Amino acid sequence: MPKKSLTDLGDLAGKRVLVRVDFNVPLDKKTGAVKNDRRIKGALPTIQALLKAGASVVAMSHLGRPDKATPEERVHLMMDKVAARLGELLGQPVAKAGSEVVGPSVTAAVATLKPGQVILLENLRFDPREQKNDPAFAAAIAALGDAYVNDAFGTCHNDRDASMVAVPAALKAAGKPRAVGLLVAKELEIIHGLMTGPKQPVLAVMGGAKVSDKIAFINALLQKVDGLLIGGKMAYTFLKSQGIDVGSTRVASEELEAAKPLLGFVGGKITLPVDYLAAKSDDLTATKVFEGDIDAGYEGVDIGPKTLALFSQKIAEAGTVIWNGPVGWFEQPAFSAGTKGIAAAMAASSAVTVVGGGETAEAVEQFGFDSKMTHVSTGGGAFLAYVEGKTFQSLAQIDDQ
Repeated sequence: MPKKSLTDLGDLAGKRVLVRVDFNVPLDKKTGAVKNDRRIKGALPTIQALLKAGASVVAMSHLGRPDKATPEERVHLMMDKVAARLGELLGQPVAKAGSEVVGPSVTAAVATLKPGQVILLENLRFDPREQKNDPAFAAAIAALGDAYVNDAFGTCHNDRDASMVAVPAALKAAGKPRAVGLLVAKELEIIHGLMTGPKQPVLAVMGGAKVSDKIAFINALLQKVDGLLIGGKMAYTFLKSQGIDVGSTRVASEELEAAKPLLGFVGGKITLPVDYLAAKSDDLTATKVFEGDIDAGYEGVDIGPKTLALFSQKIAEAGTVIWNGPVGWFEQPAFSAGTKGIAAAMAASSAVTVVGGGETAEAVEQFGFDSKMTHVSTGGGAFLAYVEGKTFQSLAQIDDQ
């Protein structure tokens, strides 16, 4: 059932709208400065549309893992610099509601909002009740707004987060409307289209480290795609399962077990690298391209040139290409040729090209190909979960059209 969107919220003039955004952005470890504002920019259309409609916006997000942070690191997880960057992008001041997530001071700050203004709550995970779907915490947040908008696709699969589930449930109990924002609506439309009526033939590119983390996603893809190209560290799991010596590349026994049920697809739907770049474990400047066994003391760091040519040709022949996971250690310039090459091949193709968030989205943006893709998802884990067919409790809380 389609969910209500911004246009279904009715007259918003003078209303305060709670907007759950995904501002979980990468930060500079030393200064806490926002290193990449892609997720903040992704929320701008929804926020701007609400302001244009005469509403004020109470934005809220989590940032990092405060429960795992040292006191020094925790300071950088405050939302002050995120609020400042949002203000720069909007072209108007954005205040932070206070040092607490909820409480009298926050309620008072929100009460001063005028139509066209934006305020940002403190990092939701500073309050441990956020990740417990705590009803009292949710009720306190829900009382701050007249309507709720979920524009945080990247966290739609986090069913224990109060801001995603319990808060919209509390608004429902109060008879207040709930809708998805423009970003979430676009994500759902595109991913649903991939799963129901994609342009043929359909090709998937899979990278990353662990087969076990993505086994359900891979199985879901194999039911939908005509071909699956595997690179990244997980490729060495499959190679080792076939008896190929992967040198010093670390492959855990549980990864080999996870790959076993998929080996029957290798050579059919699944295509593995035919060559690979490897570097000496004790000297990363010493590299060599291998076909077949990798020498002892070397570990795989990227797909090789023959593999890149093979993968690029398959991409050129596809009608739809879905990519999730870098095919090499792209953060290191010397090992980035494979990932950059895949991005370039997709950008040059006439196919519908969808990048599945996370590190893959970062890589595509880093190499300057993001604007040449049909869609770059804002949610890595949510993208995987949605393709797998999981039900999101966060979306179940949104009013149906």
